[in-house]
Amino acid sequence: MLDNTGNEILHTRLEFDAERKLKKLSLTLTTKTGEVQREIVRYDCAHGYLHMHRFYRKPPTKEKIAREVSMKTAKELTIEIRQNWKTWKNALIQNYGGLE
Repeated sequence: MLDNTGNEILHTRLEFDAERKLKKLSLTLTTKTGEVQREIVRYDCAHGYLHMHRFYRKPPTKEKIAREVSMKTAKELTIEIRQNWKTWKNALIQNYGGLE
């Protein structure tokens, strides 16, 4: 949880290889709107490269991130999400409304 209400949640999925090296990651920030969880941003490497989905933009965008998949990168991206989640949530509200 990123706030005291429990509405903003950072979902983290890390997948390791046999040598315990980080192979895949997924960091997804969601917000609860009524009874529905909506994605705000997601970092993942589902298409063979690290990228960021910005669901708060209208239209949503997907941008390649020029970083290696590593625990260091996962920690840095987690810090970035924690620092920016309010701004991104406000942009989602501004662009799509109906969240309050």
